[in-house]
Amino acid sequence: MKNLIQAAVVTLFAASTAQAQQAVQWKVSDGGNGHWYRGIASPMTRSQATSLAAEQGGHLATITAAAENQFLADLSLPSQGGAISYWTGGIRASAGAGPWNWITGEAWSYSNFDTSEPNGCCGADVRFTTFRTYEGHEGRWDDTSPENVQFVLIEWSADCNNDGIVDFGQCNDGTLPDYNSNNIPDCCERGEACVVGNYPVQWRVEDGGNGHWYRVVVAVGDWEESRAHAMAIGSELCAITSAAENGHVLSLVTGAEQWCADGAGYWLGGFRKAGQWQWTSGEDFTYSYFGCGNPGDIQTSIQWYRVPTGCPPLGTIVWDDQFSTGCPVLGGNPGFVAEWDADCNNDGSVDYGQILQGQLADLDSNGVPDICQQPTCVAADLFRDFNVNGADLGILLSQWGPNTALTVSDINSDGVVNGADLGILLSFWGACP
Repeated sequence: MKNLIQAAVVTLFAASTAQAQQAVQWKVSDGGNGHWYRGIASPMTRSQATSLAAEQGGHLATITAAAENQFLADLSLPSQGGAISYWTGGIRASAGAGPWNWITGEAWSYSNFDTSEPNGCCGADVRFTTFRTYEGHEGRWDDTSPENVQFVLIEWSADCNNDGIVDFGQCNDGTLPDYNSNNIPDCCERGEACVVGNYPVQWRVEDGGNGHWYRVVVAVGDWEESRAHAMAIGSELCAITSAAENGHVLSLVTGAEQWCADGAGYWLGGFRKAGQWQWTSGEDFTYSYFGCGNPGDIQTSIQWYRVPTGCPPLGTIVWDDQFSTGCPVLGGNPGFVAEWDADCNNDGSVDYGQILQGQLADLDSNGVPDICQQPTCVAADLFRDFNVNGADLGILLSQWGPNTALTVSDINSDGVVNGADLGILLSFWGACP
């Protein structure tokens, strides 16, 4: 099984055409340190590689044990021979002189230099090791010239809130907030206490994603209730349109670990109408991940399903078509996966992320930027008599100024009753059905 897992992730590190491969954790349960690693294909100087790692909240990898070296070698084997070189965190004062050190200050207690390495061949400016893999010499190191370094090997090991879990993983599974997507928990950056919870996560474009935001919501209701809940927070039930997105969302629902007794888990946005599967988002239903024997002929909606028995193997998480029911065995309900993808101001960024990052206001907390919500005459009919008239004008003028708990006249939801609200009210003057 270990070899199968290793083979599956080889391409994450070794595909030279990829700009950034998915990060992989060396799990404590597998004898690891809990750190995360990612190889990025980007020829650059050692200084640029150091800066890139820091920008992503990590550091160039430090390899302090044979087991760690073997783990990384297994992940980074080239698929068809050849050599792959990585910048790592090893450094010394000059080529051929002085002791080796790790940039993190960790003790230099382990090394795995190749035969006749390091040889200081390439001048004083080449001061660092590369992590190199090629047939017969997997995981060996050398000092080499910059033009031979093809990848950057980044490691995430920080635990800023001292909870025993590497921050990178918590940022990426949504248990700690990272709304600015720099792989450092926002609470740590602000110097606040970190509260582990369930926070939205972005599938970033630079990680091969679509820029959308996702959140796993637990124990809500049946499919219709879950969709209503999703829409109320400015999202939709998740539409999965590729294998890559399926893997991303699967990592989120796996981390949630709340399932009904029969294995049912989290609603997705798939539904069947007139015999055809569709996504609530309107995207084409061209990809699916149904388990064995599914979909059936009657059920009308889709949810994640952890297989309790039979085919596919026990514990596998697949899609299952289900009736819109809850979990009567437990007296509860499955949750759902919310997805935010709207860009109402057409600036190339998903609105919800800009709300989370404080770039767009959402004073009514409905997941939609206030600037994108166009007031209607109903919003201007403050005294609801189906007419915008002097009664409404009187209410607005009486509440002029900053909002209070009793303010109902802030028609454009910008936090203050002023000329902007007056202009909107006057524009709707007259009958308001």
